[in-house]
Amino acid sequence: MTVSTALRAITVPFAVSSELQGAANGQGYRVAMGESNGWQFWQSASAPGEIALASMGIEGPWFLSVQHSGVARELEADKAEPCARGHVAGFAFATRDALYEGVRRAYELALSLPTLPLERFKDELAKVGATERDALIRQRVGQDIFRDALMTYWRGTCPMTGITDPELLRASHIIRWADCPNDEERLNVHNGLLLSSLWDAAFDTGLITFDSTGQILAARELSRTARAELRVEEARPLVLVEAAQERMDWHRKNRFRGKV
Repeated sequence: MTVSTALRAITVPFAVSSELQGAANGQGYRVAMGESNGWQFWQSASAPGEIALASMGIEGPWFLSVQHSGVARELEADKAEPCARGHVAGFAFATRDALYEGVRRAYELALSLPTLPLERFKDELAKVGATERDALIRQRVGQDIFRDALMTYWRGTCPMTGITDPELLRASHIIRWADCPNDEERLNVHNGLLLSSLWDAAFDTGLITFDSTGQILAARELSRTARAELRVEEARPLVLVEAAQERMDWHRKNRFRGKV
């Protein structure tokens, strides 16, 4: 019996329904879109894409179905059958807390993945003129939106150091702003890393890069002192999705000061 078939066979108890509502409302999905076949449907006023939640009972398992294709690709959870209604992927969670975390991550991804940051940028551009000074304003606005998206996507944490102090974190483009062919690329979170200031400086100047497995590559010019401060030898591999790996290939070929 599939998940969807099993859900049709049960009446959702009030306690389960309340937990599902809490999972949605607590993570930014507060617009109720009805119920069907054991699923509750929710949308967000700020993040695109409908979600649906369900459970086999108060002890679980719990299920999340998503409409956003980017969320479907990047959400890390056990796969399950999605509901109908145009959803593209479903996920299963053993506990209520795991469901809450899954919904939270779905919301973060929906906020930061293309093309929502670009749409925000276009809205802001409508308020700006076309002078040289305005061009600087447009770039600053775009970089601020890009940083916000990276802060959400990387959950406010430098993946190399674990630093979470916002003042010490930098929005690092993989393909530099000036080298991007269009605004879509400039605002794409797959073209960025959220790095602590020292790591950002080393990456931006090409003293370090990452290979296709996420291992650090350090240029010969990187001093022993800098290596020690960056803890190059101790750092774990950087985990990137395929779209970001493709851009990192550009960085290795065009920005890295060592040999690949």
